[in-house]
Amino acid sequence: MSNSANKVLIVDDDFISLEVLKAMVGQYPVQILTAQSGQEAIDIALAERPRLILLDHELPDIDGIDVYCQLAEKLGEQLPLAAMVTGHQGNDFGQRCEAAGINKRLHKPVQPTELADLLRIASCIE
Repeated sequence: MSNSANKVLIVDDDFISLEVLKAMVGQYPVQILTAQSGQEAIDIALAERPRLILLDHELPDIDGIDVYCQLAEKLGEQLPLAAMVTGHQGNDFGQRCEAAGINKRLHKPVQPTELADLLRIASCIE
């Protein structure tokens, strides 16, 4: 198992969104991992054990909430902090996230201060 210190997994199937998040997270002293599908995210998270996962909601194979649920089932208490990064704002979406245990949501476009706060919470930065 790899050391999880300062690893951030960014999951998004949209190239531009992925690159924007990589540039934003790249301002901090972290190792950036990326995935463009739900299954790829699960595989990378299990192998690399990041401290934080930024999950897009709409992925080509599995939605972000289901990715989180599968990781929660496999990792239990070792589950990293995760945040849903999405343009969805509806109450039902928020309720689905909370029911799954995802209490952090970043709305696109992601605000730099929200991202910095999340990185601090995940203890990826000081």
